[in-house]
Amino acid sequence: MDFMLLNKSEQTFVDFDVKSEIISKDKFFERAKRYISIDRDTLLHRQSLFSDILKINGLSDFLITLSEKLTAYQPLMKHSQASGSEEKINSVLYPTVYIELVKYIYEILFSFKNQITSKSLNHLYELAKNDIASDEYKRIERYYEKNINRLRSVNSVTIGVNLDALYQPKEAGIISLNKETFKSGDILDRIIKLDFEKDNYHCIAPITVIYKKLSFQESQQVNYAFLKAVGKVLDSGLHHCSNRALNYIREKLAKYFEYLDSLNLVVEAISRIKFFEEKNIPLCFPKISTDRTFKVVSLYDNALCRIKNKKDIVPNTITLENNTCCYILTGPNSGGKTVFINSLAAAQFYFQLGMPVPAKEATFPIYNAIFKISVEEQANINSVGRFEKECISLSEVLKNFTENSLALIDEAFTSTSGEEAVPIAANFIHELCKIGGKCIFITHYHELCEKQPKIKECGEKIGYLHTESYGDLRSYAIQKGKAESCSYAQNIAKKYGL
Repeated sequence: MDFMLLNKSEQTFVDFDVKSEIISKDKFFERAKRYISIDRDTLLHRQSLFSDILKINGLSDFLITLSEKLTAYQPLMKHSQASGSEEKINSVLYPTVYIELVKYIYEILFSFKNQITSKSLNHLYELAKNDIASDEYKRIERYYEKNINRLRSVNSVTIGVNLDALYQPKEAGIISLNKETFKSGDILDRIIKLDFEKDNYHCIAPITVIYKKLSFQESQQVNYAFLKAVGKVLDSGLHHCSNRALNYIREKLAKYFEYLDSLNLVVEAISRIKFFEEKNIPLCFPKISTDRTFKVVSLYDNALCRIKNKKDIVPNTITLENNTCCYILTGPNSGGKTVFINSLAAAQFYFQLGMPVPAKEATFPIYNAIFKISVEEQANINSVGRFEKECISLSEVLKNFTENSLALIDEAFTSTSGEEAVPIAANFIHELCKIGGKCIFITHYHELCEKQPKIKECGEKIGYLHTESYGDLRSYAIQKGKAESCSYAQNIAKKYGL
């Protein structure tokens, strides 16, 4: 089972450049990339999960704690074929972990069961509920209750280390297992606690200081000594589960560990959602577009949300019509054009993970690929090499582009003259329009319009967007229609008295 219902054979994005400025070095997108889905039912299923997380108080804390528990228990599952002393310890730990984990899941989800709508959470609840109701679980629980007090009574160990003439450790072993925990040897800590009494349970120095100095082989000796000592304790009193019972427990635990990978991603997503909530950024679950229309109301840029307050961010409201294939976007430098397409890409990413997006309302199509070509990525290449690299990149886009793809092109062909760049860009846009799909093409060439024969041939498949400036001020708002081509140059010239 998987929280995100990832189908390993399901087709995902052909290309999404997670290292570009779209995400501004956001590691979350890097890790989440493999969970992007193009399946409508999968996205609705995930939206149900994240909707529960948003609505039910305490559910996110439960999932975070569950992730921590499964992560802490994971080494036990990795060493299922242990032998000797380690096997004796595992024979106690397996039933202990199993009982405690199942009880925790059942009791918490039972308190939420009337509010939960997510099939993933309900499946997890039913898994724990059925385990608790089984006769085998009850037998293991009796074993757990019989031995848990003895096992849990070991709260510390006394370790002895013999030294050679140069004070290097030459052998180490456990001297005793103790019910009491050791107390800090830090004098400030003892003053704060008003604890000045010395006994055998006050540390002179942390054991980690000694342990860090041990070589790998020496640390293995310490580990072996520990296992051997604990193994003797187990032999002297604790009853071990039968091999049949241990195999049963391992099989049951494996069902819960199937959740861990996707659960870790959900926990990361929870952190992102809480971040937006703390900044009072609106969140919504986009409706799935049935005709490839893209609509969004008050979309906030993902990257700007991480570095600015809400009041300092200009959200965008835009509709990209179904019958329009390519929107040509113009506007002044630093006017918000690149931020806009990056915000669209990040929101589309969130949407196809099943997460809420930072907007008031939204309707998104499901894209099978997002392609991003950016002038920023070519900045360190000489003009000739850069132009060729752009041509190669755009050619690759055309080869892989489909009617369900999105292309975000930011200032292509700026390394050559406008006289050469405009007809080449027009040809590229014309080829995209023949395929279909959706494209936003940022350019500072205002000549890239219906005056170009290839653009004119596209007819209604071409739309126009622009940003505006008022003197030195930028609106940062994306608007429909063409910009006034000469206004930006005049504003800059006026600024410098020309």
